[in-house]
Amino acid sequence: MQETFRCLIEDDDMDLVLKEENYMYALIEEKYGVKKVNIDRQLVRTNRGEGWCRVHRFMFESKRDLAIFLEKSVAMFLEMVAQDLTVRVIAEQYQHSLDTMKRKLDEVLSALLKLAADIVKPTRDDLTSVSPFLVNDSRYMPYFRDCIGALDGTHVPVRPSSGNVEPFRGQKAEATMNLLAICNFSMRFTYAYVGVPGRAHDTKVLTYCATQEASFPHPPPGKYYLVDSGYPTRSGYLGPHRRVRYHLDQFSRGGPPTNSRELFNRKHFGLRSIIERTFGVWKAKWRILDRKHPQYELNKWIKIVIATMALHNFIKDSKEDDIDFLHWEVVESYEHHGDENDGHVPYIPAGDRMMEDVHDSITMEMAEGTTLPY
Repeated sequence: MQETFRCLIEDDDMDLVLKEENYMYALIEEKYGVKKVNIDRQLVRTNRGEGWCRVHRFMFESKRDLAIFLEKSVAMFLEMVAQDLTVRVIAEQYQHSLDTMKRKLDEVLSALLKLAADIVKPTRDDLTSVSPFLVNDSRYMPYFRDCIGALDGTHVPVRPSSGNVEPFRGQKAEATMNLLAICNFSMRFTYAYVGVPGRAHDTKVLTYCATQEASFPHPPPGKYYLVDSGYPTRSGYLGPHRRVRYHLDQFSRGGPPTNSRELFNRKHFGLRSIIERTFGVWKAKWRILDRKHPQYELNKWIKIVIATMALHNFIKDSKEDDIDFLHWEVVESYEHHGDENDGHVPYIPAGDRMMEDVHDSITMEMAEGTTLPY
């Protein structure tokens, strides 16, 4: 993975490296344990959860003088996406010209896109093995033993070209793009399709990806993803029972499940919420995603969004504790994503018999030995 970032130092910036050498040595000495270094740096306040620090350490593998500027380039990019800072502000903070800053940030972005192609995808175990998360949780085992993750869409603000705004206006009349994502039970993205105009319904986006995208991770036979009621229940995609309570707040107000279908829905919602929480930590960590009116044109913005998903997975793959991930692993109040309540007619209106049988089998298995009013 080192070679992914090697392109960041293949230029003529050695004069800039040498000019900043003393500053960066002090920064690295402070970061890696040398005491009594008094230096004011922005990285201190961008290191929430210490996840980004681990990205920095990953970059510190080449020769010391070259790695210094390489690490600094990554740090500048992290500040841009984590703090939602403009290129001009970062240029002023680091005392570089705008041209130099744009070039270095673009180089980091290009490298992160290569990283995304490498790590925003499922592992073999993701698709074939029972998740350790499920094995250790009696709420969901053995009922959902064949589940390999959750799938949903979320909207991200976008700035389309002036002549192409209407297709991007979603249900809230703001310009957005509809992002389809799949995650595993470690809150790690295993697939993402970015850039669809916000007006497109979630089910239509899924249908396109599943039929047209070669990289789409189809569930193996007998396995499935959890989806919400915005998607039909069909082979490989297990949704909730319709016309009965589903969301957590409905059970909070109305009491515990009263029948087997509600019991299934309550457990289904609890397990499927992993995708909502994954979206939650992703958007909380990278504040640039919350910008209502992104400053970047569409193609550049799509690349930045993908880069933040690569960083999300990189931090998660480090297997070190991160305060943001720890918070969102247990949070119970979060924004609902997707189109399940927007009144649209699903793009594919009906499921198939095989998945309906799985639906009914799990529901009956849950009800066995459980005392329910109905």
